[in-house]
Amino acid sequence: MKYSVSHSMTFIICLFMFNPALSAVQNQNRTQPDSTLNRDKIEIFVHWTDKKIVVDGVLDDKAWNDAEPYEDYFFQHQPLDREPSSEKTRVMVLQDDKMIYFGFQCYDSEPDKIFASSMRRDMNYGSGEVIELLLDTFQDNRNCYAFDTNPLGGKGDAIISDQGNHINKQWDCVINMDGKLNDKGWAAEFAIPFKSLKYKHSEVVDWNINITREIKHRQEETYLVPVPRELGHSAKFRGELFALLHNIRPPEQGLNFEVYPYALTGQTNIYGNEQQKTNEFHSGIDFKYDITPQLALDLTYKTDFAQAEAEEEIVNVTRFNVRREEKREFFLQNAGLFQFGPGQRSQSNFILFDSRTIGIQDRQRIPLLGGGKLTGKAGKYSIAALSLQSEGTALEGGIHQSSTNYTAVRIKRDVSKNSHIGLMTLNQQSTSDQYSRVFGVDGLWNVTQAIRFDASAAKSFSPQTTSTSNDMAGDVGFVLNKKWIDLNIRYTHIDSLFNPQMGFVRRSNIRNTDGNVILTKWFNGKIIDNIAFSSGLLYITDHHQVLQTRNNTFSGSMLLRRGDEISLTITRSYEFVPVDASIRDMTIFAGVYDTWFQSISFDSYRARPVNIDLTFQWGQLFDGKQQSANLTGTAKLSNHLSVDMAYTYNHLDLLNGGLYSHILSTRWAYSFTPDFFTKVYLQWNTADNRFSANFILDYTYRPRSHIYLVYNENQNTLLHEPTDRIIMLKMTWLWQI
Repeated sequence: MKYSVSHSMTFIICLFMFNPALSAVQNQNRTQPDSTLNRDKIEIFVHWTDKKIVVDGVLDDKAWNDAEPYEDYFFQHQPLDREPSSEKTRVMVLQDDKMIYFGFQCYDSEPDKIFASSMRRDMNYGSGEVIELLLDTFQDNRNCYAFDTNPLGGKGDAIISDQGNHINKQWDCVINMDGKLNDKGWAAEFAIPFKSLKYKHSEVVDWNINITREIKHRQEETYLVPVPRELGHSAKFRGELFALLHNIRPPEQGLNFEVYPYALTGQTNIYGNEQQKTNEFHSGIDFKYDITPQLALDLTYKTDFAQAEAEEEIVNVTRFNVRREEKREFFLQNAGLFQFGPGQRSQSNFILFDSRTIGIQDRQRIPLLGGGKLTGKAGKYSIAALSLQSEGTALEGGIHQSSTNYTAVRIKRDVSKNSHIGLMTLNQQSTSDQYSRVFGVDGLWNVTQAIRFDASAAKSFSPQTTSTSNDMAGDVGFVLNKKWIDLNIRYTHIDSLFNPQMGFVRRSNIRNTDGNVILTKWFNGKIIDNIAFSSGLLYITDHHQVLQTRNNTFSGSMLLRRGDEISLTITRSYEFVPVDASIRDMTIFAGVYDTWFQSISFDSYRARPVNIDLTFQWGQLFDGKQQSANLTGTAKLSNHLSVDMAYTYNHLDLLNGGLYSHILSTRWAYSFTPDFFTKVYLQWNTADNRFSANFILDYTYRPRSHIYLVYNENQNTLLHEPTDRIIMLKMTWLWQI
């Protein structure tokens, strides 16, 4: 049986263009071109008020009588492309000398069906009814603020960079918002201090605005302005499509100086041959100063990350590196400004700057003495600079980690409307002859709304390399998004000695060409929303053009009207192993392996009290067989209590060994209020004989001021004894000038 991309493409094109039955259905359901795309921009006007507004999700304050409401239908993104929404939304905007206020009445003719499942911060979107406010305060069409709430009063805030290429949900804004059910549907109120935002200065200014409303019981995703569905969900972040918010009279920004100290006390117990017990009490402080309305300086001393969630357990069943996600707030703040290249969504082979290399080594914490960070914009330039110094630390196994400086500098210049060019330099240095340096340049060009090019190139430097060493990396990519076709093509080059120690490289010494085409047919019927077929090719050689990996994939998926999705993928894989390799302790002999494997997945609609996602993969792997399953699920037990569960199973049966591994994890989160929650995170990893427990209690007693109680424990399940225990009490508070 022979299979290739060309064969699958021929099948897809024939199916889509020459199948009379499908064509008839498409003609019957075709949406007429929407003239609203060519209309004048939607306009919303801000009015002044001297009356008091109590932000409680109830629009009964007399001040709202001073507003000029915008009350109309939004436009659907799904299920009916750019058609009017099924319900109207009332939008009102007011301001005084300190705040800008937004009021929303979300009408619903079936209020008993309104569904919301989360009170926790930054957990609203995708979990039920939600209203999301997007503000482009500089009208640069690239970046914006995002705020959202739901009928339970859950709070969400984020900074959006590069039109959605990076979404930073770890940004915490000083803001007051609330939402509540009422007899007309539900309402929401936002009170945003001008001091919490950066914006252009003038006596009267305009901002760009977009609003998203999810009507989950009808599977509707709607926007204030019509956004073509073929551009994808992130198109709602494209500033050129936003409406206009007129007549804003912002106050002059004052000193804008923040002091953010913390105090921490706790105890650490290390078990084993040399038991250690350490009582801890220390403190630290952060400073933030807005040098200009767009450029901020952050200074930190004795940075601590006690409130960060425990790391996710991973069993690596590949021959290559696996990257873990950053969870520490300090590094996630303004992380989008440090992004190099097209972003993690498009480039997974190497990441030039990975903040997890700072303060963590082999899952062990390395204390940070302090440092500074400069982030923001200066005209057409985006600037991000960071320098941190770690303390000398004794690690497990008798290893001593010297005090090290970590420096990263990133500069981008806006070009044309939605494009940029940039450069980045990195330096990790402990002594004069122990360093790792990287220099890179990149660019992104949005040719049209549907076509994008990007490219990057980088070179690493170390004492062991010379000017002629193989220490370069780069990539070039092309993206096309049209109504029925999505095309992605990328070429990546990574030399054998390219080694950015402040970054991540999954696999070195490769020339990687990969492409994927997705063809989507929308029906918007009573049972099926769309059917999509895709075909892809992954082709990897070494620098001598010897083929290492080739994967041909073919998949089909079906999105049901109820929001569930089913997909099937078939892959033919070619692997050349030039020398003996290993997966964990299983040896893979050198040779050529030509295999097949398949996977099937089911994703249930998330706006239900219980939802699950299931993926099962089976087939050949090298000289044996493989099976794997991944199950995730969420259950809403009440408006306050939710449970997340994840289970991963791997079974490898190879010539030189086998592996049965199970990873079971669960999170139990109870929200007393949107500002007070507790969470238990339990993980069990049979492959590494490890059980871990993480407990966090987080009380926000005022905006961006927290009390954390943290308990972490790791156990060796083979020896039935703990390896370490940590309990910490941490308090932070914010002082603004």
